[in-house]
Amino acid sequence: MFDIHDPPAAYRFEGFELDLQSGELRKTGAPTVRLPEQSFQILAMLLERRGKVVSRSEIQLRLWPDGTIVEFEHSIGAAMNRLRQILGDSAESPQFIETLPRRGYRWIGEAERVAQSEPSSRVGSEGPPRRTPEQPTKYRRTIRTRRQAALLIASVGVLLAVGVLGIWRWTATPSKQPRVLRFRQLTTDGHAKAGPLVSDGPRVYFNEILPGSRNIVTQVPINGGESVPFASQLPRPSILDASEDGTELLLANLEAPDSYSIWIQPASAGSPRRVGTFLAHDAAFGPRATSVIYGWDKDVYLIDRSGKSQRKLLTTNNVPFAFRYSPDARTLRFTVFDLQIDDMSIIESATDGAGFRKLFAGCWAKWTPDGRYFVFQDQHEGRLDFWTVPEKKALPWGTHRDTPARLTAGPLDYQYPLPSKDGKTIFALGTARRAELIRYDQRTRKFIPFLAGISAEGLAFSRDGQWVAYTSFPEGDLWRMTIDGSEKRQLTFPPLRAFSPRWSPDGQQIAFTADFPASRVVRNVYLISREAGTPERVLASEQSQSDVDWSPDGKQLVWSSLFVPNAPIYLFDLRTHSITEMAESKGLCKPRWSPDGKMIVAMSTTGPAKLMLLNIEAKRWAEVTSFPVGHYPTWSHDGKYIYFQYSRDEAKQVFRGSIGRLRVVDRRIENLVDLQGLGRVTTGTFVDWFGLAPDDSPLFARDISTQEIYALDIEWP
Repeated sequence: MFDIHDPPAAYRFEGFELDLQSGELRKTGAPTVRLPEQSFQILAMLLERRGKVVSRSEIQLRLWPDGTIVEFEHSIGAAMNRLRQILGDSAESPQFIETLPRRGYRWIGEAERVAQSEPSSRVGSEGPPRRTPEQPTKYRRTIRTRRQAALLIASVGVLLAVGVLGIWRWTATPSKQPRVLRFRQLTTDGHAKAGPLVSDGPRVYFNEILPGSRNIVTQVPINGGESVPFASQLPRPSILDASEDGTELLLANLEAPDSYSIWIQPASAGSPRRVGTFLAHDAAFGPRATSVIYGWDKDVYLIDRSGKSQRKLLTTNNVPFAFRYSPDARTLRFTVFDLQIDDMSIIESATDGAGFRKLFAGCWAKWTPDGRYFVFQDQHEGRLDFWTVPEKKALPWGTHRDTPARLTAGPLDYQYPLPSKDGKTIFALGTARRAELIRYDQRTRKFIPFLAGISAEGLAFSRDGQWVAYTSFPEGDLWRMTIDGSEKRQLTFPPLRAFSPRWSPDGQQIAFTADFPASRVVRNVYLISREAGTPERVLASEQSQSDVDWSPDGKQLVWSSLFVPNAPIYLFDLRTHSITEMAESKGLCKPRWSPDGKMIVAMSTTGPAKLMLLNIEAKRWAEVTSFPVGHYPTWSHDGKYIYFQYSRDEAKQVFRGSIGRLRVVDRRIENLVDLQGLGRVTTGTFVDWFGLAPDDSPLFARDISTQEIYALDIEWP
């Protein structure tokens, strides 16, 4: 692969010559064209890899550095149209650039790389007339004066140019980037952990997840050592923040799913005190801990610590969390989560909520104590890393902010950055994500490895039970193989990320949902042959599609839109390519067809999730559980039972605590297994995955990730 800064070179093709140094395109008998930068970069990439496919994601990475905010789909299309116009090419009858739907572009013309052409010699003129000795003296003085004036003007111009160049370099040229000098592991307990990380100065606090989904707040010295639980009187606590002086902690107590009461607790000793009576999904201290900022639904509120005075700051389009004030208390930043496309972005506003705007992709951000740098996490190429942005004054009339720079580069996922009080260290949760596929043996009542314990989720079996499809964890690649592990084949590849595969009744195709995380493209339904090939998108849509399933006769697909409020379940006819809404299905998700085709089970999305059962012939839905259930309701292979996740202790609202099943004929419910016996919590890409083996044995992805707290010693420029 060439670099545009290599020694001068050019490409020649069909009467054209592309100068890689100047970006100019020359054509025989036509004026030289200086290509727009984006069109030039695209043309250079295509010529560099002529005959090979260049994906849109590769073009995106070439045109815009990581973190640049742009509507790149439209921009790539516009740059490509401009390039084709200049070349006299067309998408319908391409001579040079071929479009491959859902894949990218390919150069199909002839081309060769050559040394750069020499510039054409200029035809000289006679030049200015010479002065003769006979010219009068006054004219010589005039000429000398003009020369002096010209020299003075030129000198001033040079000084101005140098000054402008200096200002430009000061304000626009990226400075030296921060770098990690050393990684230090602070904990070694092997327990599952979650953020955010909080420090009172000598200690780092974090949330530890125990079997049975029980959370405790844990602390470890900043130089490492034994981690011990933090004593709290709250029954289901989690850590949120610490005051600037480290004397108080902000805790949340789980009251209902994703609904927390907020409490202030002394860091040394004492009882927690609740702030107000509100519920929130996240909160943080305001400046100097005199107030609390919190998020509920799509709104952001500020309340004084006494809980008596509250006001709404702003309303966002998505779920806000991870609130953080700048050290000078003049700026508020937080993260919003777009569930439709699994995208997190950092938002900035004034402290009163005015003028909020999107900065860049990322989440869980914090300033360094001196306010010089802003540190956050973001996902690229399937891995979470830390990124930094300098925050420095450039000129009296404004500020400038460089594009984000990567601070870490694996091999672990790094989450929840926390700068130390002295700013020399960033504390982090480091994770090596892996899962172990296990089966619950109902005869021995033990959990045992399944399919050699591969790291996978979303298992689906062909109707004859001989083939299995699954997605690798955490990569999200779609695979298929026989039940004995032979004939293993990868069907999808990055940047596509696949979920929840389902075999067609004839065993020849696999339906699944997929998205493109790097491109922030919404999740849609795809079909692919069991023998591989190019995935085919069933119905292009800007609305999220999830949890696809086949009708037993293979003529229809059914899916839902999990992240769209009050959305219905959709039916797609594979013969006519028509789509219809299922009657009375608004507010339902995760549809699954019964093996005999007479019923569909789904979950409600409003309020606590309940199991809903549709009698297709009667066109009537019925609620079949009086208590909340978890994800992945699944039919037994004979259609007599529906298996589901739920909590035997309804008050705890922990849906992954147990697996039950409902006998369809009489709606009788029985408990099959309590997951406390797993020893480690279950896992999945978004929620804990659960399924059934061909013999209806419950299947799980047991979390065998390693998660520890690390200290990253940083060199700041």
